[in-house]
Amino acid sequence: MEDNEFWRDIPPIDLTGRRCRAVTEHGTVIEGRLEYTLSRATQLPDEPALEQLSFADVFQPVILNLNDHVGNRLCTGYRSLEEVG
Repeated sequence: MEDNEFWRDIPPIDLTGRRCRAVTEHGTVIEGRLEYTLSRATQLPDEPALEQLSFADVFQPVILNLNDHVGNRLCTGYRSLEEVG
């Protein structure tokens, strides 16, 4: 499975609900819709924000974005992510 990195430059919130398939470093395949989570250190809008995308019922997020300064990153533990429909 090849990682086409479609997700790298799209705002995480816009990836919410997309059906994707991820492969972990151990070869486990996870398929499902991406769920979005926004975390802030405080409730102030200028505080650092961490955006995450994960699959339902999977503790480890698949994509992280910190303050939209570095772009989306594939999380440690994953080899690839692709959209499947």
